[in-house]
Amino acid sequence: MNSLWKSKLKAFSIHLLISGIVISCFMLVVTQIWYPGLLFSLENVWQGLQILLPVDAILGPLLTLILFVPGKKGLVGDLMVVGTLQVLALVAGGYIIYQQRPEIMVFAGDRFEIIPASKFDRENFAAQYFKDSELSYPQLVYALPGQTPEEKSSFVFNNVQYQKMSERYRPLKEFQKVISEKNLNPSYLAPVNATSKQVLDSFNIKFKDQEVMLFRLTATTTEAAILILDKNTLENLGYLNIDPWKEYKVGVEQLTSQ
Repeated sequence: MNSLWKSKLKAFSIHLLISGIVISCFMLVVTQIWYPGLLFSLENVWQGLQILLPVDAILGPLLTLILFVPGKKGLVGDLMVVGTLQVLALVAGGYIIYQQRPEIMVFAGDRFEIIPASKFDRENFAAQYFKDSELSYPQLVYALPGQTPEEKSSFVFNNVQYQKMSERYRPLKEFQKVISEKNLNPSYLAPVNATSKQVLDSFNIKFKDQEVMLFRLTATTTEAAILILDKNTLENLGYLNIDPWKEYKVGVEQLTSQ
């Protein structure tokens, strides 16, 4: 191998290493802060990253491999252009992913629904009803349904999605009794495959000595899972990768038919 290719491969390796470090830090933020736990797969974040990551992590170093020639006039400028394009691609893709992060989990009817940051109306958010200690991420809130017969009728006939109206958001604790009535009975969960059974077994072991409540959770992708809340504090304890529309209904049917 001649000295030119040795220099090229060295430059490629250094660029690849730097890109890997940057991408790793970015993924850490995405998976641990913006989309913690099961939210990453529920919101199908990987679909967007499949395009972003190869472009950012591989294309940049490959361009360096092609362009790098020791002593070449304008080499520094070429490498700066490559690096700038990489940064711009990461920032643009990261901004889209950031805007779609789950900002609110709102209880409405009999379930929690995820509201992404891009759809959260911060301007009209009823922040005066919340204490600072109640503002977590993702924020768990209760959405006030129609409060009068007229309002209820209006919501029904006009198909008003009150769960997306941030001025109707209130702290969960104030409606703990109403919420608890929609709690799913763990005995009614019937895993439809080995993976679901393993998830449920792990849940039973982990929370056997803790009072918890289970609720349906629907994502913006229409995917569904189960949200685990502490029965007393209503703290978010995590998620079960079990589709409640399939595996809870099956369990109810099995038990009621006995």
